[in-house]
Amino acid sequence: NKYDHEVLFQDIEQLNMIQHNHSLVAVKDNSCEEKLRYLVYYDERWDCKLFLNYKTVDRADEESVINKVSADLNVDKSQINCRYISSKVQEKYSESHQENRIYNHRLYEIKIQVFPEDEQKENFVVNGRHYYWMSISDMERDPNIVKKNLDVIDFVKESMHA
Repeated sequence: NKYDHEVLFQDIEQLNMIQHNHSLVAVKDNSCEEKLRYLVYYDERWDCKLFLNYKTVDRADEESVINKVSADLNVDKSQINCRYISSKVQEKYSESHQENRIYNHRLYEIKIQVFPEDEQKENFVVNGRHYYWMSISDMERDPNIVKKNLDVIDFVKESMHA
């Protein structure tokens, strides 16, 4: 039973294939002073409200996140500040794939200087996607979010409120 470089390489390839790299985006609401809220959207595949998230790109991920948030929310890129917070590898059940998966989540904090007026409402639709402003405690009170995405909520809570 020789564990040589070829077997090691196969193990590494298999690990890489099962890990799903996603950038989580915590967009803070700057209009609500009394309660810290984040932007979430309703994801049809997961049938759940989730933080904005995108496949992580190998090079210039922060720039990619800014570009995607800008396009999704129709906000000028110059209005967006992005800051890397943390990353965490988590195994969790994927609702859309009906199986456990290993996710490597990179968390970014996004601050947008001036939100379009429509996007300051409690919930709104942009480009066919329904968005909501929610506090962490709001998310923790939603049984569907707790069932499907509590580990991500906890990760954001630990990282952003440390």
